[in-house]
Amino acid sequence: MHGVIGFTSGVFDLFHVGHLDVLRRSAELCDRLVVGVCADELAERLHGVPPLVPLLERMEIVANVRHVDDVVALEDAALLPVRDAVGFDVVFAGADSTLPEAAERELAGTGVRVVRFAEVVETSSPVLRERVRRARAGAAASGTLPEAGGRVA
Repeated sequence: MHGVIGFTSGVFDLFHVGHLDVLRRSAELCDRLVVGVCADELAERLHGVPPLVPLLERMEIVANVRHVDDVVALEDAALLPVRDAVGFDVVFAGADSTLPEAAERELAGTGVRVVRFAEVVETSSPVLRERVRRARAGAAASGTLPEAGGRVA
């Protein structure tokens, strides 16, 4: 027997403690945790903005979290093909998960459980993106924003 295989997914852009919390909590509830990292195009479709960090870099970051056993790239939100490839028994979703309701309905009747976690940390990707946007706006207004390709001393 392989034990319980868990799966969670996300964009994992600007990796933060909220991501780490979901990965840790997911790993506690399964024997093997596989993480799907959304491709840039999928991330933009789901959230309306492209990721700041490229897919391969985000995958490397997630792969190096000790709670994670394997990482796969997600080109589509459909989970049945991933289930067929990975064989997961349970899907974990954080409070601001990219798991759409359609994907949850897609898994109905397959025997796959869906576990949704309540948010326990205040940091989230939307909060970080807003902080970056405000910092850039403030830097641009004060004239301290470097030109494209420039560096801040």
